[in-house]
Amino acid sequence: LATVVIGGLMIATLLTLFVLPILYVTFEKGFKMKISGKTMSLFAILFFVIPSQAQTKISLEQALKIASENNHSVKIERLRAEYHQKLISTGTNLPNTNISSEYGQINSYYNDTKFGVSQTFDFPTVYSKQKKMLTEEWKTASALASLKEAELKKEVTSTFYAILTLEAKEKLLQKSDTLLTEFMRKATLRLKKGESNILEKTTAETQLGQLKMQLLMLEQEKELQASRFRFLLNSDTIYQPFENTFKINASQNSVEDSIAQHPLLASLEQKKKTAQAQTQLEKAKKLPTLTLGYNNTSITGTGADNISYDKSARFHSAQLGIGIPLFGGSQSARVKASKIQETIAANELEKERLLLENQLKNVLLAFQKNKERLAYFEKTALPNATIITETANRQFIGGEINYLDWVMLVNQSISINNQYIDTVNMLNESIIELNYLTSKN
Repeated sequence: LATVVIGGLMIATLLTLFVLPILYVTFEKGFKMKISGKTMSLFAILFFVIPSQAQTKISLEQALKIASENNHSVKIERLRAEYHQKLISTGTNLPNTNISSEYGQINSYYNDTKFGVSQTFDFPTVYSKQKKMLTEEWKTASALASLKEAELKKEVTSTFYAILTLEAKEKLLQKSDTLLTEFMRKATLRLKKGESNILEKTTAETQLGQLKMQLLMLEQEKELQASRFRFLLNSDTIYQPFENTFKINASQNSVEDSIAQHPLLASLEQKKKTAQAQTQLEKAKKLPTLTLGYNNTSITGTGADNISYDKSARFHSAQLGIGIPLFGGSQSARVKASKIQETIAANELEKERLLLENQLKNVLLAFQKNKERLAYFEKTALPNATIITETANRQFIGGEINYLDWVMLVNQSISINNQYIDTVNMLNESIIELNYLTSKN
């Protein structure tokens, strides 16, 4: 909202200081208002250039930092990890303490009172195993949070450079648009002077129209990527990716060939350990339960020692009990089921390890091929494209080639530059994928 208000104030100020003095009104039929072409251009600048200046430029490092702090998916995984961390302290969950009282003819004809307190609990081994299992669950949740952060880093980087790549294509198309517009103007003049035929002008119009359509489609793609970028960063500020080049420098990225410490494998390894801890807990639950108690009672009348007692005399007793699981079939079944869960976790870990290794091999191959393609473009294709454009322009102006020949040559040069941008984009994606696959938890 603040950005909109400030932008509105800027526009109002510029309208007052610069636009209104330029407007000139001539009262003709119907009191029509005529506005000069320069004024209309200024209006276009105000309404289209100024809004774009509201965007804040941001580097990749800054974008990753903001996304790590604001992204909803990462926040949720971190909260899950915190939730499991809090649960660790619940490992020693004793049942409720039982407090009882009695009144009546407990020992004889006289009324007596009796008070008791007892506590049942599992063997200490159960609580240690339970705490171990909860700790492993917390570590698993933390590993999943690290995995989500790695995935977010990959998505932000990919979107960041996708926007830069689209901007590079936009610049190429805008340059071509300027070139074709100028030659369209010349083709129209040549037709009026009888120096060319209608085919040359029609071809120029067609080429220019196709270029306009490409620019529209490119603008739509930029909006989609920008929307995704805003979603990943989850910020009210409109950020515009900014780097000196749209190409990731491969020499500055250590390309490794190991997935051993990938966060996905780390999370699955933790999942396996959690399953093992669960099995140990289920085994421990087969141990007997213990009960400790204390009783305090009165014995009114003559006691076994032939002494007469009144209600004020209190007698004490302790209680020790062991709960033996005579029917432990269900718990044994739980142990067997937990062992199956261990096997599932181990197989899932091995499956994902093989998938990541195969994926890494394919990405490394694509990375090498894209490097070779890029080297060809930078050393041979791009210099040739420059020569083709300069020669075609010179020969067309000199009358050595006609417009159709010029269009063919210029399109060839544009195609080479476009292929170069596509190759850079593919190399960028290879590097981003490599960095993700070899990332550490």
